Amino acid sequence: MKIKDGNNAAIGERIKEIRLKQNMTQETLAEKVNLGSAQQISDIERGLCGLSVSKLIEFCKVLTVDADYLLFGTATRDAKNPLNRYFSQMTPEQSRCAENLVSAYAKSCNIN
Repeated sequence: MKIKDGNNAAIGERIKEIRLKQNMTQETLAEKVNLGSAQQISDIERGLCGLSVSKLIEFCKVLTVDADYLLFGTATRDAKNPLNRYFSQMTPEQSRCAENLVSAYAKSCNIN
């Protein structure tokens, strides 16, 4: 199953951004994610083709990034995010209560 929903360009841009930050060539990335050539990486980065779920996982592992970031541009499990550090130390019940508090605060700020 390939991910093709019109967001291929955005996903490709994020892959390229991370690859460049890590000083990695397209050739190196292609080797690490078991793709045939740098041309395939170029096609992905330009949004000309999508990723299968298994390739998305490979990209996440190689680039050490959450799938949430590649797919949506948001790192929901970023350890540097103070809220995530707190949530990771909470019990499930504490986490639900904290989520309810944040949700109520967001609504009071007219954030849906």
